[in-house]
Amino acid sequence: MDHMVVQSMDISKLTLGTVQLGLNYGIANTSGKPDHQQSYEIFKAASDNGVNSFDTAPGYGDSELIIGSFISSHPAFSKPPIIITKLPPIDLDGRATFQKTYALVRQYVIGSIQRLQIERIPIYLLHRASDINACGGLVIESLLRLKSEGLIQVIGSSAYTPEEVEQVLKVKAMKAIQVPINIFDHRLINTGLLNQLRDKNFIVFARSIFLQGLFFLDRNDLPPPLALAEKPLRRLQELSHEHGIGIAQLALSFVRDLYGITSLVIGAETLNQVLENVKLMSSPPLSTGLRKEIMSTFSDMPLGLINPSLWNLNS
Repeated sequence: MDHMVVQSMDISKLTLGTVQLGLNYGIANTSGKPDHQQSYEIFKAASDNGVNSFDTAPGYGDSELIIGSFISSHPAFSKPPIIITKLPPIDLDGRATFQKTYALVRQYVIGSIQRLQIERIPIYLLHRASDINACGGLVIESLLRLKSEGLIQVIGSSAYTPEEVEQVLKVKAMKAIQVPINIFDHRLINTGLLNQLRDKNFIVFARSIFLQGLFFLDRNDLPPPLALAEKPLRRLQELSHEHGIGIAQLALSFVRDLYGITSLVIGAETLNQVLENVKLMSSPPLSTGLRKEIMSTFSDMPLGLINPSLWNLNS
């Protein structure tokens, strides 16, 4: 498993996403949430294959507890694993004092540390980028205090849009970010924001590599809100056949080799999925011609397709 050293952290190119271990998650998830033993096997397979980076959040059900249980019972780590967890949305009054804001943020940080059974959080992200300005900037001040106290190593944020990435880039304290990027979603490439993140030495975690599993759905059996995905999925399948490369490998290799990407956050509901993802990570790079074809074919996908929050699957 390839690793990348950024911000003095040795991070595996594959990060195990754990939302599936704490919740039923993903449009293509047919197996549901794994039980405790299955989760342990997933973690062990990942770590045995060189994965040292795990992404979680308090909002992912009991994901943090599962990671903590695994870390405490698994002595094979030569170095402490890189855990990425997140600050839940902060909903304090805009006139909140520093002490009040700090107390709440610290409560969340300590809670995650206790559940994860670690001494400090390696990478702590805002789960909601708008909290950069929450309480008049006191959330960031609180995180900086907690970093100075040794409870956090690197501060950053999740981002869902190019506008949020621009917001994160303006915060000097932040050096890590998690962003959506995939074969259909080129927004950060086309805007040059991915290059800017690289230039500022950000740790960049790419998520939504498979667009929450959409790439693997039967295009003839899409739910009505995703009817707009039919033509792009057909073209993706045609590209796969034309080049003799599976869709999973196409999707993963495209993002893996983008300049500026530190690690790919990919979840798994089964042991076999972890092993398959590890195998895909060692696949050869896509040809320059194929990369150009992907960029031109899927250059302007509608926001309603590439942003899962707009899918309205329950309507």
